[in-house]
Amino acid sequence: MFVKKISAAEKEAARKKMHAVFGECREITDKPIRPFLLKWLSAFAPDMEYYDAKSFCLPRRMYQNNLWHAFSYQKTDCYMGALAQEAFSGGFPGMCYILLNRELLLFQIPDGSILTPEMVSVFDSIVVTDHGFTCTYVYTGKEDMGPYFKTAEGATDAFVAAGEDEPEPEEEGFSVPSVDEDDASPLL
Repeated sequence: MFVKKISAAEKEAARKKMHAVFGECREITDKPIRPFLLKWLSAFAPDMEYYDAKSFCLPRRMYQNNLWHAFSYQKTDCYMGALAQEAFSGGFPGMCYILLNRELLLFQIPDGSILTPEMVSVFDSIVVTDHGFTCTYVYTGKEDMGPYFKTAEGATDAFVAAGEDEPEPEEEGFSVPSVDEDDASPLL
């Protein structure tokens, strides 16, 4: 779907809303967001082809794509609706990532066990992922789609590897950093 570019004021409003709803959270600004998106796709949609991921899930210049399209286009299996809400009802233990999909803002919260489906549903399009990329909860903001919940199984780094070959035009010279769980950095 073609959409207008998100303004700085809209991004700032989303940041304020994040802090109001979740309290203690930190925006991740020291790393590019694309490696997070590719890692998420590798963990939760490992069988999806890179062409489909690029067409439906990854942001493009003039089109609003969402990570949750991997679920809504049924490119991978997941829990939906009430089952997803039930699976997520206890949140995720430990540190979590929260992606505001429309604004492409990424945050960390120190304790994901405080999260509830109701708390997450105040946002239009949000993706919650635990620190180890073992489970994710997605709220789409659309009545007829989602929410979705999935645990990672058989995750590969297919999208991370594929993403290295095709940087977006505005990311010339950008290379996707390797993703190592033993890395001391809190993100990727």
